[in-house]
Amino acid sequence: MKEFTTFWKFFRVICIVQLILVAFNGIFSISNLLFTRHILVSLVNIAAYTLVFLFVYHGLSILNYNYPDVPLSQKQKRSFNILYLINFILISFLFAQVVNSRWIAGYALSADFIKKYWFWLTSQLVFPWFIFIIHLVVLAGMFGLRRTIYRNTIGTWYEQFDKKP
Repeated sequence: MKEFTTFWKFFRVICIVQLILVAFNGIFSISNLLFTRHILVSLVNIAAYTLVFLFVYHGLSILNYNYPDVPLSQKQKRSFNILYLINFILISFLFAQVVNSRWIAGYALSADFIKKYWFWLTSQLVFPWFIFIIHLVVLAGMFGLRRTIYRNTIGTWYEQFDKKP
């Protein structure tokens, strides 16, 4: 078994950061469900962040258990493909979150507001940007991970039959 390269170690850290950010926004959406009137918006947010969380978690498990040359099972392939397509569509949702957070920029100019509500401001302005950018990196990394596992698996199979007794 091969060791992780520096890229895959960095990718694992990026995935863990994405899990933390998405979990935080998911919990924030659950609190919005309980304390606001916009129930449908909160339910959509909860569903979207849950799907992003599941995709990144599934990718981490593939990285930990299947990298570099353990073939994926049919169940893993199917769930990966479904989650990948859904998360590819969720890019538009995450970009909408980024665009929707622009109204906060006017408040950011006030120093008193920043001192009082720095945590809320950070969670509402910076987290959507981080989640969106990291999610693009995660989607590209998952595609590369899937290709790497496939190439290594095929290479191992060919090596198995090319050996002469």
